[in-house]
Amino acid sequence: MRLFHLADLHLGKSLYGYSLIDEGDQPYWVDRLLEAADEYRPDAVVIAGDVYDRAVPPKEAIELLDRLLTALSQRDIPVLMVAGNHDSGHRLAFASGLLEREGVHIAGECQKELAQVTLEDEFGPVTFWLMPYLFPAAVRCALGREDLTGYDQAVRALLEAQPIDPTRRNVLVAHQFVVSGGAEPERDGSETAVGGVGQVDADAFAAFDYVALGHIHGPQKIGRETVRYGGSPLPYSFSEVGQRKGLTLVELGEKGQVDIQLIPLPAIHRMRQVKGTLEELLALGTEDASLREDYLRAVLTDVQMPPRAMERLRAVYPNLMEVARELPQAAQRAAGQTAQVKERPLEDLFWDFYTHQAGEVPDQSQAELIAFAAEQARRGPLPELRRGESADKETLALVEFALERFGEEESLCDPKN
Repeated sequence: MRLFHLADLHLGKSLYGYSLIDEGDQPYWVDRLLEAADEYRPDAVVIAGDVYDRAVPPKEAIELLDRLLTALSQRDIPVLMVAGNHDSGHRLAFASGLLEREGVHIAGECQKELAQVTLEDEFGPVTFWLMPYLFPAAVRCALGREDLTGYDQAVRALLEAQPIDPTRRNVLVAHQFVVSGGAEPERDGSETAVGGVGQVDADAFAAFDYVALGHIHGPQKIGRETVRYGGSPLPYSFSEVGQRKGLTLVELGEKGQVDIQLIPLPAIHRMRQVKGTLEELLALGTEDASLREDYLRAVLTDVQMPPRAMERLRAVYPNLMEVARELPQAAQRAAGQTAQVKERPLEDLFWDFYTHQAGEVPDQSQAELIAFAAEQARRGPLPELRRGESADKETLALVEFALERFGEEESLCDPKN
């Protein structure tokens, strides 16, 4: 069975004010993906979360996903998709029952029984288990177990509750921060976890022949070869410039036989960094015309910041996104981390603030609250809840988590509460 493993599409993302849909980057990638589908004829496409860049995506992002799913359905290629931490699970799973008839299977929210889809090939059945991004509080609600605390424990408990037949071929589609024996994956700054919060060890997935992960933007294995991050299709930060982007092609043979390869897909714009004095960079842009099409970060090495540097560079590099300076070492120490704030994840900023204010490193409970606060900041404010009104499970799980950390004993798992 041949699979395309995709993840972290972040449809609707903007970089430095450039919409990757309006500039053509994400539509171009969708076209290249469909060409690859025609060439390789996969038996299924798995999308391991962060389908959208934010919980309430712009209409252009929704339309682009609609085009992708419709095109795959027209090719009779099943799609197996889960929500990531950037997605709104209940929005992503809208009309999922109807879409199942067209071969599009979506798991948006934590359930006691994971969604499962079984496909057949010449070697027999392959069962796909769809596990969206999980908070421990959501798993506690789903399983009715108040003893579950950390992410690793919650994920293991949920998987142990599933009727997985280890003698058959099983594939897990998930979106979590996965480590191997404490060793973290290579990260790029676009996704993070602090203080060990959110970590799930790869040995929790021993029952699966292949684990299709999302969350980390660099394609890589975690522990064994068959536990893998698919990576984002495009660079979404200048810290990702050195990564190999592409399409993970997985071929499942008989039980225990898995072949994996990364197929590069071309991008309409490359992301690159150039460094030198202003005059050197102006000359370089004149000599190398290909740089005019690239998304660029220019690092100036001039002792003094030249006047109108951005304006002069943009005349040569139309797609210039950022101008930075390479300061002398002493100046770098003085500047500290201020210049990097906009690139640093919210979790890191909250962690540093707590440590500075409290004078100590957060414990596990406080670190989970930091992760929750950062996640909620990305989602936007919680809707106001009043007695007698119902709320979706995602909101209830988030509210319960927060109340629990402040010492409330009342459970909100029951929507009537």
